Amino acid sequence: MAMDLMRDNFESMIDNVITGICFMEYENGQVTPFYVNEGMFRMLGYSRAQGMRLLQKIEMNIIPEDLPVYRQGIYDVLKDDGAVEVEFRTVTGSGGLRWLHVRGNLYSREGDKYVILAVIEDISERKSVEEELRQQAERLNILSEAEGGKILDYNVKTDVMVVKSSKDYDLSGEMIQQKYMEDFDETMIYEDDIAYFKSIFRSLMASPKHETIEYRTKRFDKDYTWYQVNLTSLLGPEGYVTRIVGRMINIHERKLKELDLLLRAEKDALTGLYNKGATKQLIENVIQDSPKDALNALMIIDLDNFKEVNDLLGHAQGDQVLVDTANALNEIFKGGDITGRIGGDEFVVFMKNLKAISNADILAEKIVRNVNYSFDYGDREIHVTCSVGVAIYPYHGKDYTELFKKADKAVYTAKANGKCGYRIYDAATTMVYHATRKKEEYNPQKGMEMNRSIEDLVMQVLFEDKTMESALKSAIELITVKFGFHRGYICGNDSLPISHTVQFAMSGYETGKETAAQYELKKVVGEMLYETFRGMTIIHDYDLNVVEMRDYFRSEGIKSMLYYPITSHGEFQGAVILEHHEDVQLEFRESEMEELRSLMRVLEAHILQIGLMDRLQDFVTQIAVFDNLDSYVYIVNADTYELSFINKKVLAATPGVKIGNICYEALQNRNTPCENCVLRNLKKDDPHSRCTEELFNYSLRAWNRCSASWLECKEENSLALINCIDISEYFIG
Repeated sequence: MAMDLMRDNFESMIDNVITGICFMEYENGQVTPFYVNEGMFRMLGYSRAQGMRLLQKIEMNIIPEDLPVYRQGIYDVLKDDGAVEVEFRTVTGSGGLRWLHVRGNLYSREGDKYVILAVIEDISERKSVEEELRQQAERLNILSEAEGGKILDYNVKTDVMVVKSSKDYDLSGEMIQQKYMEDFDETMIYEDDIAYFKSIFRSLMASPKHETIEYRTKRFDKDYTWYQVNLTSLLGPEGYVTRIVGRMINIHERKLKELDLLLRAEKDALTGLYNKGATKQLIENVIQDSPKDALNALMIIDLDNFKEVNDLLGHAQGDQVLVDTANALNEIFKGGDITGRIGGDEFVVFMKNLKAISNADILAEKIVRNVNYSFDYGDREIHVTCSVGVAIYPYHGKDYTELFKKADKAVYTAKANGKCGYRIYDAATTMVYHATRKKEEYNPQKGMEMNRSIEDLVMQVLFEDKTMESALKSAIELITVKFGFHRGYICGNDSLPISHTVQFAMSGYETGKETAAQYELKKVVGEMLYETFRGMTIIHDYDLNVVEMRDYFRSEGIKSMLYYPITSHGEFQGAVILEHHEDVQLEFRESEMEELRSLMRVLEAHILQIGLMDRLQDFVTQIAVFDNLDSYVYIVNADTYELSFINKKVLAATPGVKIGNICYEALQNRNTPCENCVLRNLKKDDPHSRCTEELFNYSLRAWNRCSASWLECKEENSLALINCIDISEYFIG
C-alpha cells in the first residue's frame, strides 16, 4: 500500500514538472515512446491522446533539416557512453515551432531492445535571443566595415556615445562622449534641427526601430554641414533597447543643390507650394536616398466639382479654393514631407518614413475631411470635395513615374466609387503583404494565399481603423478580393450606424457616384430578398421567380450573389451583398461557406455596435472565432481589470494565465495597472471608442500591437475586447 502511494505521488510529481520526461523503446531501428509526462504535452500544446498518437511516428514532428541531428543523437545514446544532448525544432499543436533541448541516456537493455530516458526542455526563447544577437552582430559588422562617413555607437545604459571617423573627415580615429544625452551639447547642432534630432533619438531609445534623418551639425570651428544619419536601435537580451548604432554621411553638396533648386522658382505663385518640376525632382531625390527598408507614400489629391466653381462663381473664387486647399495640406503635412501643386486642381504629397501603411490611411482620410467646401449658387449649393489616390513605396513602385501612375489609377477608382474619398492602389493585397511581412517572398499573384487568415485580417481592420465606415470598406474589399467577387457592399435602413452604402468594386466593375434613388433601390432589393431567403444564401439569376428581382439582376449585370441579411431582435436592418458578374456557376466548398458565414457574423456584430459575444449565434461559434485567430485575444473588465476570456493562442503561450486573473498581474508581472495601458484611452461616454498601442508583453516576451474596443460600455463593469498581434519580427527588423 505504501509503495503504491509512493508510486502515485512520484508519477504525480513527474507529470507536474515543467520539463518533458519521456521513456522510449528502441528496437530494429524503430523508436516508440511508451511513457510521456503531462509536462511534455503542455509544452507542445497537445492533449495526451493527440500527443501519444503523433509520437508513434516521432520523426514526422521534427523539422526535416533537423532530422540528422535527432538520428545522430539516438545513435550516440545507444553506444552507452553517457548522457547525450541534442537540440532540434518540432511543431506544436497550434502549428508553431519550438526549439527543444533533449538530454538522453540509455536506461536499460535486453537483447536488441533498448529503453531510452529523455528529459526535454523548451529553449525557444533562448534561441530567439541568440538569433537576435547574431543578427545584431551582423549589422554591427556591416556598419564597422562601411567605408567613409562616421560610425556612431551609443550605449543607452551608460549614456556614452562613441564616434569613429574615417580618414575622409577632419579627424580620424575614435571620439568618446560621456553623458551624451544628459549633458547634450546643443551648440553642435543647428538650432532649427535640435528638437527634431532629440525626438528621433528618444524614440529610438524607447523601442527597437530604424530611422533615417537629415540635420545640420558643426564640423569643429567651421560652418554647419548637412549630414544624413541612418540609425538603428538594438534590443538587448533584457527585452529593451540597449544600443543605438548608425552611420553618418556628409550630404552637404547634394543638400545645397536641393536648396538651390528651391531658390530657382520652385514655388507655385498662387499657393506657395512646390511647382510640378520641383515636386518631381525633390521626390526623386528622396527615393534615390531612401534605405532599402523605407516605407514612403505618394498621394495625388484631385478636387471634385472644381470646374463648377470656376464656371459659375468665377476664377477668383476658384483661386481661393486652391489657396484654402494648399493651407489645409500645410496644416496636415509638416517637417520632411513634400507638398506640391502639379496642375490646375491637382496636388501631390510625398510622405517619408511611414511607420505603417495605416498612417497613410489616417492622413488620406484627414485630407478628405478637411478639403470640403460648400458655396451657395442661386437656389442650390455647389460642393467641392476631393478624391485621393495613394501609392506605397516600394510595394507599388520604386521610382516617381511608377508611383505616380499607380496613385493616379487609385484616384480614378476613388472617383468611380462616388468621389469624396480615398483609395490605396491595390489595397487588399497590399495589406496582406504588409501584415504578413514576407518582403522577399511576396508574389502579387498569390497575395491572398499567405498564411494569415482572412478572419484575422478582417478583425485587425475592424478593431484598428479609427472610423467605422473606413473599416467596413476595407473589410468588404478584403472579402471581395479573397473570394473572387466583383462588387461588394453593405446597405440598410436608417437605424444602421452608416450614412450611405459602404461599397467596393474591382477594376472594371465600378458604378460611379451612387444617387439617392440607387441607394433606395438597393435597400428595397435587400428587403425583398430577405422575405424570400431569410438567411445567408448564394442566389443565381436563373433561380429568381420574382420579376422585379430578375429585372434588377439583369440591369446590374449580376449573374450570382452572396446575400447575408443583417437583423436585430428578429427585424431586418440591412444586408451584406457580394456580387459576381461572370456567367459561370458560383460554388464554394463547405469550409469556405463556413468561413464566409463567420465573416458575415463578425461584420453584422460590428455594424450593429453590440458585443461580438452577444451577436454570434452560439457559444461554440464564439470561441471558434476568437480561438482560431492568429493573435492574442482577451476580454477584460475595464473597472476591475479581471480577465473574462482568453483565446487558445494565449493559453498556448502562457498556460499559467487563467480567466479571473488580474490582467496586469498575469500578463505584465505588475502590482499596479500599467501606465501605458491601452484601456486608459477608451472613453466611457463613447461606445464606439477604439485605441491602438504598441506595447511589450512581459509574459509573452514579445512586442504586440494591441487594439482595444468596447464590447459592453456601461457606467460599471464595462467589458473591453483587446486584440494583440505579435509584431516583434517587424518591430525589431
